Amino acid sequence: MPTKKNKTVSLDTMIDRHIGKKGTAKRDKFEYNLNLELLGISIRKARNAQ
Repeated sequence: MPTKKNKTVSLDTMIDRHIGKKGTAKRDKFEYNLNLELLGISIRKARNAQ
């Protein structure tokens, strides 16, 4: 049984394929929510460090 070789793809390419190219409404919403999540993580880390 022949095996299928996996093709390596960059994260940017995967995001473009599954969420959309930069500038689209879906991509903008994704990046906005991602930035909110990262900000929340940073705030939690800062609070725990005190």
